[in-house]
Amino acid sequence: MPRSDLPFGSEFSPDQIDLAVLLELADEHGADWKNGFENAVRARYFAGHRTSDYNRSKLANNTKLSMRAYGLIGDRDATLTETGRVLHGLRGDDAVLHEAFARHILKNCQGMNFVQCLIDMQAAGEKIDLTTLRRSLGERGIVVPRGGKHMSTLRLWLEKAGVFVSRYRVDQRRLNEILDLGVEDFEALATLSAEQRAYIKALSNVDGGGPHLSNDIEQLAASTYGVTFNEKNLPKQVLYPLREKGYIELVRGTREGGRGAKPFLITATDKLAADVIAPLVTQLERQVQHELRPLLRKASSRRPRRSRIRESSHPGPGARSPRVQADAVNRSGVRRDPSSRRSDRRRRSGPDLREHASRLLALADPVQEHRPCLAR
Repeated sequence: MPRSDLPFGSEFSPDQIDLAVLLELADEHGADWKNGFENAVRARYFAGHRTSDYNRSKLANNTKLSMRAYGLIGDRDATLTETGRVLHGLRGDDAVLHEAFARHILKNCQGMNFVQCLIDMQAAGEKIDLTTLRRSLGERGIVVPRGGKHMSTLRLWLEKAGVFVSRYRVDQRRLNEILDLGVEDFEALATLSAEQRAYIKALSNVDGGGPHLSNDIEQLAASTYGVTFNEKNLPKQVLYPLREKGYIELVRGTREGGRGAKPFLITATDKLAADVIAPLVTQLERQVQHELRPLLRKASSRRPRRSRIRESSHPGPGARSPRVQADAVNRSGVRRDPSSRRSDRRRRSGPDLREHASRLLALADPVQEHRPCLAR
């Protein structure tokens, strides 16, 4: 199965199946996924298809694989996961069920990356179809295979909950209702550095909102997520920016006789305490590095409605496409800012930028891999 950062979705769209019925079938037959669950799905949805029994079984198997990719059933059988059990308990009310499933998709199945990409494309006045959408997702580091139903199925489930009010137009008010978080909040998360993301993920996973010693959270983040922090610059590089974005509150430590200042006391705000923050930060780690994301948006806002491939080959004098920027990063190892002579930080981030630049340029031939949703 081709690698995809969006979940597999064949024979799983709301136009083909009823989610409540599938959850009931999984609850009843989950332990016997072949003779029980797949046969029940085939009898319910594909018995009337004019094809062979083998192909009907393959269609039912696709439904099972899609449920697995969306995190609703386990890897070894069709037993409901924790997410699947929660949704199974909501099957008496379709509106509530579809809203809860949409929230799961937005949080754990690259749904917000998908929605944000469409909003960026609309803001830039770009033509949107499956080809241009797949390409734009690829520029953001979200891999989708050619010819699959991944994007269409995901969009249809979000549409079922009212996130899309037409084919590709997002109802941002409805999105905020479902996720308790707006597009602007997601954009703010997308611009966080790797150190800032690791820090708030560690803080959000600690029991209680605080106060906690800042260096304790730093050590937890470093050991859990493998991020190296500059201890002397922790306030400037991590704590102050997170305070400015409203994720933490800071109380300065007091100085003890000759021993220097104590670490800050930090407390998570209600904004960080929301259960969507950590999953969305994890989701964003699939995207290009935060230094490159503004380039994608600026390049999109400058370009007319024409082929991105042509533009990447023939950039205009005033705008450089993300691919051109990626080429420049690969050549030099840093993204130079002509208005600044201070490039120490860029030199330190050079290897990571090269890695992400290479990822931008190597999307045409994805390896064979399948990635289900993050939460099971």
